[in-house]
Amino acid sequence: MIQEYLGYGFSALAVLLAVSTIIQKNPIYSAASLIGVMLMLACNYVLLNAEFIAAIQVIVYAGAIMVLFVFVIMLINVEYIKREKLYYRGRIFGVIIGLALLLKLLIVGYSLAIKVQEGDLPIPKDMDSTKVIGKYLFSNYILPFEVISVVLLVGIIGAVVLGKKERNSEEKEVAVKTVQQVDL
Repeated sequence: MIQEYLGYGFSALAVLLAVSTIIQKNPIYSAASLIGVMLMLACNYVLLNAEFIAAIQVIVYAGAIMVLFVFVIMLINVEYIKREKLYYRGRIFGVIIGLALLLKLLIVGYSLAIKVQEGDLPIPKDMDSTKVIGKYLFSNYILPFEVISVVLLVGIIGAVVLGKKERNSEEKEVAVKTVQQVDL
């Protein structure tokens, strides 16, 4: 009984933090809210007796991926005025997409055709859940695993290239101003 209430509480906090992720103007606060969402999801996994998935959730997503997000945000160094204009332009579109996703979630949630089945994944007796996950991840699902790693690598390279271009143009402006001041 208490697990059910804790699950509802963690889920409600996850939804509130997800909304906070969307409405924050500062990207650092948005990333911090997303870390909170990941932690609440990990708490729900613990309640479902999936401790390994909870640990991976915290280590990989709340740890490594969010550090990557914050690194990219700091590297790009987007000006506040540009973010503010983009924030107001995309607000209506974001609300429409959010409402459409909420409607879809409600339809799926109340659908009688979807039934939760227990024991879909056969677990051999000599393997625990971690070994089973590793076996399936690196045999049946190796292609999606590698594609995700390449996508993350491309994202990092893109952030570095964008940050380098902005810094080069800023350095040129500073150099021109310095030369002009010396000439005076």
